[in-house]
Amino acid sequence: MLKADLGDRSAGPIRTSRGWVQYAIVAACLIIAGFLIAYTCIDSFQDNVRQWAGIAPAALPKDFYTRFDIQPLPRAVVDRSPASEHVATLLREPCDWDATYAFAVDLQKAGYSREAAKVFTTFSEKCRPSDVALYSAADMLYGLSDLPAAIKISDELITIAPDLAQPYYLRAQVFHDAKRDKEAIDAFQTLLGLTADLSSLNSEVFRKMSLSYAALGQFCEAMTPIQTWISLNPAKNDSPTWQALIQNYSSKGNCEGSYASGKDHFATYGRDVIVVTAVVNGVRGRFIVDTGASVVSMTQHFADAAKIPMSGGFSVRVQTANGVSTAEPSSAGKIQVGHVEADDVAAVVLSGDNKPLGDGIDGLLGRSFLSRFDVTFGAKEWRIEAKNEAHSSG
Repeated sequence: MLKADLGDRSAGPIRTSRGWVQYAIVAACLIIAGFLIAYTCIDSFQDNVRQWAGIAPAALPKDFYTRFDIQPLPRAVVDRSPASEHVATLLREPCDWDATYAFAVDLQKAGYSREAAKVFTTFSEKCRPSDVALYSAADMLYGLSDLPAAIKISDELITIAPDLAQPYYLRAQVFHDAKRDKEAIDAFQTLLGLTADLSSLNSEVFRKMSLSYAALGQFCEAMTPIQTWISLNPAKNDSPTWQALIQNYSSKGNCEGSYASGKDHFATYGRDVIVVTAVVNGVRGRFIVDTGASVVSMTQHFADAAKIPMSGGFSVRVQTANGVSTAEPSSAGKIQVGHVEADDVAAVVLSGDNKPLGDGIDGLLGRSFLSRFDVTFGAKEWRIEAKNEAHSSG
């Protein structure tokens, strides 16, 4: 009897049942993997199908949506975790802050920023005033470039939180983008006035403030925010780009001769608080040299004597030794300290006659004046010199 040669090169090896077992194992693994993938992704798949097919919204009580003044949302948004848990909480406790915040974030992540903003404003209106809720809503609407709506909510925000600096940063950006430059400058001014450490701000604050001045044709004033930014940390903040912008504004405004001139030095007598005699529009006053103040400020009594132009609109807020005070933006035609002087210096006039800066003090000599000069402080004296003179002599 002939026996098959398992190594026969003509016929090849005889198949055994072991090969079929291998195929079966592979097939079983693929089937199991398919089930696992389906189990894992079924919720996402169903949600997408619901959205594509335009299936009716989730069966939530009509009052839920009416409360927020929004249209019913797709099931794919509100039926999925974690949004569904936040919705369940809000159905029981409409004013639960944690659930409100989380639900608004859920909506924003799902691409419903406008609805998320409504959730926040509803909380502040119907539960309790919340600067966090209103700021978040205004920021979301700003992100959607709905500037009128962002401004409207910003108005509400500063009504309930007038002394917080952060809302004014958002408000200033919105006004700037809306080309409402005067209001943008006021908002930037308040931001600077309420910020304890100006170096904590980023360069965009000063750049956009400068652009707003330039948009109004106030090119000499447009130089000051940039000079202020540089003066906060010259080694880090100065650059050819900033200097080119300063030169551009100086040329457009013909500022070279009046922007800043002269040099001088004064004894400090080892004191932490330096008080100098400043002449503003020909009127002498006692001013504290304050590098932490973004702008020159003065009492209303002194401003009246120096004939500082005023309209009566106290539209900015600044931090003083006696707390936060309202102030009106203006400018001083000329400020002289010793042998240095500068024209058209941005200033604010503090409201009220209650000596907001202390007894015998008429104002603060802030960075709207100081940043035009190179200023150095030593143990026995401080020096001030116009930048163009300092650079030419160096």
